Amino acid sequence: MSEENPSTVTNSVKTHVKDPKKVEAGRKLAKISQEANARTRAQLEAIKEEQNVLDVENKCEGSAITLERVGMVVGITVGLGNLYVMWCNRREKSEKIEKVNPQRNHNPHQNRTVVLTCLTEDDKI
Repeated sequence: MSEENPSTVTNSVKTHVKDPKKVEAGRKLAKISQEANARTRAQLEAIKEEQNVLDVENKCEGSAITLERVGMVVGITVGLGNLYVMWCNRREKSEKIEKVNPQRNHNPHQNRTVVLTCLTEDDKI
């Protein structure tokens, strides 16, 4: 039994053969991806350099007052002024209405007399 018949032993190891078309396609995709990543990195570096240049220019100005800030303050001031004028006009109109017709805005519950009584245990309702 120590002798084995060479014809009965077979090598069942399969070798995987790669498709050359698929290998070539994979290499092309890898090359395209690397080029796209390189372009993206270059664009990001260019944007960072532009921002650095703009930051340096803004710091060189040294002025805290800019046209945008002035415009914002003027816009807020005009808006608040408009609200104040509207509030004053409405108040004047309501005063005029009260002078012309004082009973119209009269609250019927305003001058009502309220009498409170305490009930004891002997009182029945």
